[in-house]
Amino acid sequence: GGVGKTTIAKAMYEKINGMFDGNCFLGDVRSKCLEKGCAGLKCLQEQLLCKILLTTKVEVDNVDEGISLIERRLRAKKVLIVIDDVWSEIQLNALAGERNWFGRGSTIIVTTRNANLLNGPGKDYEKYEVRRLDFDKSLQLFSWHTFKHPNPLEPFVEISDKIVSFAGGFPLAAL
Repeated sequence: GGVGKTTIAKAMYEKINGMFDGNCFLGDVRSKCLEKGCAGLKCLQEQLLCKILLTTKVEVDNVDEGISLIERRLRAKKVLIVIDDVWSEIQLNALAGERNWFGRGSTIIVTTRNANLLNGPGKDYEKYEVRRLDFDKSLQLFSWHTFKHPNPLEPFVEISDKIVSFAGGFPLAAL
C-alpha cells in the first residue's frame, strides 16, 4: 500500500476515458466490501451499471443478479472500468468476471495488493507491478507536492531528506 497504484490508475482513467462508450472508476473496493459484505458488492455492481448506462437507478437484488445484469447490459459496449483495491477473487468475479461480458475493445484495469488474483488458468491479464521510487525520485515528488518545486527549499533540505528516507520509496507515506 502507498506505492501509487490508485494514483496511476486514476491518471490512466482520466487520460483515456473519452475513448469508450462508457466508463466507471470503482474506488476502494476492498474496504467497501469489508464494511458491508455482499451488500457492498451489490452496491458496487449498481454503481458500475448506473455510471456506464448513464442512469440514476439500477436495482440489483443480489450479487448473482448483478453479474447477470452486467453481462447482459454491457456486452455490446466498449467500456473502461477501473476496479481499485480488489482483495478477493469473489470481488473481481462479481464486477468483471470474464472478457466476454464487455464489448470489443473494452479495458478493465484492476489494482490489487494480491497479485495472485491475476494468476492461474484462464487468466490472461497483462500485469504492471508498481515499484517503490528511488530516493531521488521520491525527493522530487515530495518537493513538488510540498514546495511546488522539484527540489526542497534551502532551509528544508535536511528535514526533507529525513522524511523521504523514512518513507522508503512509498510516495503516499511522505505526503
